Amino acid sequence: MYLDHVIKRATSVPYFSPNEFIPCTIDEVLALEQFLGSPLPRAYREFLLWMGHSGGKFLQGTDCFYSDLFLIQEGAKELLEEDKFSGQLPENAFVFYMHQGYQFQFFLLNEEDPPVYFYLEERPIRTSFVKLYSSFSEFLSIELEGHIKSEAYRIFPS
Repeated sequence: MYLDHVIKRATSVPYFSPNEFIPCTIDEVLALEQFLGSPLPRAYREFLLWMGHSGGKFLQGTDCFYSDLFLIQEGAKELLEEDKFSGQLPENAFVFYMHQGYQFQFFLLNEEDPPVYFYLEERPIRTSFVKLYSSFSEFLSIELEGHIKSEAYRIFPS
């Protein structure tokens, strides 16, 4: 559905092994939805059911997999407080990505393939969130292409 083109692209690259991608179970997805008190966007559910536990080297080093998701919700709020950010996360925001504790990305739970918003700890302090991608599927596609290029360069340096 929403991620078909991303999954097809990932499976077409020879240095990705299919068993690198470790999915969540449907029960884990349902537990996350229960924790949030809201259904997840379809595009994000597809991600969890494709590689919710691991993407191998893809997205490695970033808190974005199932075991991280419960903790980074609070971590993002703490970062905003520490930075004395003038606003707050919207009530229906879901933080799905946090990197090194100084930046995070989130989407709102009310769309099927929602836009992705970004916050980065910096000086001067931001006064608003930045819309980084028009959809979650676009985020994943661009991240995957960046990873493919960096892996290709590592394997075949010019």
